[in-house]
Formats: sequence, C-alpha cells, structure tokens
Amino acid sequence: LELYGNVSRNYRAITFNDMRVVNPNFQIDPDLKDEKGFNADLGFRGSAGRWFSFDASAFYLYYQDRIGQVLKTDSATFRYYRYRTNVSDSRNIGLEWYAEADFMQMRAANPSNARLALFTNIAWIDARYLGSRETAFEGKFVELVPRANLKVGLDYRRKNLRANAQWSSVTQQYSDATNAETSPSAVEGLIPAYNILDISAGYTWKMLSLEASCNNVLNQMYFTRRAAAYPGPGIIPSDGRSFFVTLQVKI
Repeated sequence: LELYGNVSRNYRAITFNDMRVVNPNFQIDPDLKDEKGFNADLGFRGSAGRWFSFDASAFYLYYQDRIGQVLKTDSATFRYYRYRTNVSDSRNIGLEWYAEADFMQMRAANPSNARLALFTNIAWIDARYLGSRETAFEGKFVELVPRANLKVGLDYRRKNLRANAQWSSVTQQYSDATNAETSPSAVEGLIPAYNILDISAGYTWKMLSLEASCNNVLNQMYFTRRAAAYPGPGIIPSDGRSFFVTLQVKI
C-alpha cells in the first residue's frame, strides 16, 4: 500500500489563440489577463498479489482569472456572439478511482499467461465558478466538465487469442460559462449524456494475424462539441457505428 500527495502552483500566460478572432461570432476582452492557481491531490494505491490493483485519489484544482467564453447580445443588432474574457475564479473538486482484477491470476497457483481482467475507472468532479462579479455565472458549472465519467472494461487473452470490450458513460455538461440550455445559433447549450460500447479482438496463427474492431457498437447518436465556425456553427455529431478487419501476413 502506498500513500501519495502533491501540491503544485500553476501559471498560464495568455496565448495567441486566446486573442485571435476567427469569425464575427467572437469578440475578445481587451483587458484579458493571465491565469494563475494551484492544484493539490491526495491518494493511495496498492495491490493484492498478482490479481488485484487499485488507485484512489481526491484532488482540488483552483483557477484564478479563468479564461472562458460568455454568450452576449449585441445592443445594436441584437445578434448573439461569444465574448472571451477572464470569466471568474473557479475550483474543481474531484474523486477518482481505478481498479483491476485478473480472475485468471487469482485462480492460478503460479503466474499464468492467460488473462481475464475486469477494470473500472470512475471520476466524479464538481467544477464551479467562484467570486464572480457577474451574476450570470456566479456558482455555475464550469463548461466542458461532466460531473461523472465511468469506464468499465473486460480484457481477455489466452495464447494467440485476445479480446477487449469497454463501456464508457459520460454525464451531461455545458458548453459555456452561463450554463445556457439552448441558444438560437446552437453554438451554446447543453451537451447531453451519452454511453458508448467498443469491442475489439485479434488472433495470431503462424504467419497470419487477424484483427477486428467495432466502435460505438450500439450506434448511439451523440456529440461532445459545439463549434462556432466551420464545420459549424452548432453541434458536431460524433461517428456512428464503425468497424474494420485487418489481415496481416508476416514472411
């Protein structure tokens, strides 16, 4: 069993990309400032023989003068636009857990080449804006930070055969600091929760190697991004079900 901890002070200067205007839907705060902050984490990890290992940790991330985007309305044209500025201070409090159990190693008296492992990774994050002068995002959720992210997978290997399956689940998240549910341009708004299943397998026999994979097996309709410019504006749909098969010959 191992206990670990860390505290780091952070600094991020304004970059050229922060000040770059790519289309008329963007405006930049002329008084944009650098970001500062710190992060701290505390955790423990360990193992039980060859068959089980885990890592659990808690962390705290603080941002001062966080750079973000706010949805505003032009007073003359009543057109919606994105305004990049130092939105507010923010803090992320999170817990993360990873564990893996190999049932083949649990049963074997000696180390085994076979493997049947179940693994899981869970992350819970509460990210909010603090101390803001703007009531529009005081206490609101930080954009693009889902509250929970879960991955569960099964990995099997025996001699020349291997197979893997992974289930991913991500909760809903917002795309801007005001936590807008919708907007006329679809540039700001909610990014709904989604669940994805991926599987892959492979087999090797002498000179031949066969690989097969299928992503988004259940053909879920989802998206993770809202773009202001090409290929937007609006949501950018993720790929549907896709698969490939590869045959390799080694001489």
